[in-house]
Amino acid sequence: MRLRCVAAAALALACLPEGAGAAVGHDWPGRQLTRIELEGSNGYSILISSDRKQHLLLQTTKEGFTTEYRTRDALAGPYRTKATLPGLGSISVRFHPHGPARRPPAFAGCVGPRPTVRKGVVRGAIRFVGERDYTQAVTHEAPAEIEEWKSQRCRGGANPEQDGPNLEEWTSKFSAWRPGIEFLARKYRPGALEGGSRVLYLAETAEAASEFASFVIYRRATVLAPTLTFADAHPEHTIISPPPPFAGTGTFVRTPESVFAWEGDLSIQFPGTDPLPLTGPHFELDYCLREMGCIRQRLPPGDYFQSR
Repeated sequence: MRLRCVAAAALALACLPEGAGAAVGHDWPGRQLTRIELEGSNGYSILISSDRKQHLLLQTTKEGFTTEYRTRDALAGPYRTKATLPGLGSISVRFHPHGPARRPPAFAGCVGPRPTVRKGVVRGAIRFVGERDYTQAVTHEAPAEIEEWKSQRCRGGANPEQDGPNLEEWTSKFSAWRPGIEFLARKYRPGALEGGSRVLYLAETAEAASEFASFVIYRRATVLAPTLTFADAHPEHTIISPPPPFAGTGTFVRTPESVFAWEGDLSIQFPGTDPLPLTGPHFELDYCLREMGCIRQRLPPGDYFQSR
């Protein structure tokens, strides 16, 4: 997925190199990360992560929603984190360790010294207010830890997205993409998803304010649903009606002009934002049946039927 690849690349700035997901023999440079955990209002969890290369992530999560605010203008030292999130808040704290450092296991699939983790607290000032006050956190002290590791050499083949269903268990899938947003519906074989569900829906967005080019916001929503919400018995007439936080219905259909239309009132509303339409003529489209191949429509339309 396009946006997922963008998000995954950005996430590498503030996450562990577990599994690597890179070419054979890929080298991960050493890094020091400061992680701060907060409880936001309205039931949101907040994680702040920063490194010494002026990258900072503030992530809010609740149920199927994740919003990530990223800046490359953080000021960081061995025990200091300072950054501004334009229009949303600021962070200026110093880490105070408590107790001895511990040595967790080595990263899976990697060769190199084991990491070092030191727990403690940060003190200073943290103020964050999400768009339209969907969540907020104001504090002068919070639990934190610093993790440091030396350069790692990691094998390929691991997939950093393997935290959900087996990606090879899908039977059909549909995606619609335009710059800044992607929608995905993926149907799985029985038993691949939890709770009897068979369809995974995902919507992702990415945006950067032009006046703050180094400040980027990623939003993501996921939900599991029963098969009847993805009616694709006829590959040239598919009706998609996911449950909340989605609303409305999208229809993928071949037109009399022998092109494919993606129509309807399907939308998604992320925390603190207006509903965002997920259908229309400006989306590129992919629809795949595992046993038959894929229909692919680009802008401008090209060859629609291709093998997997």
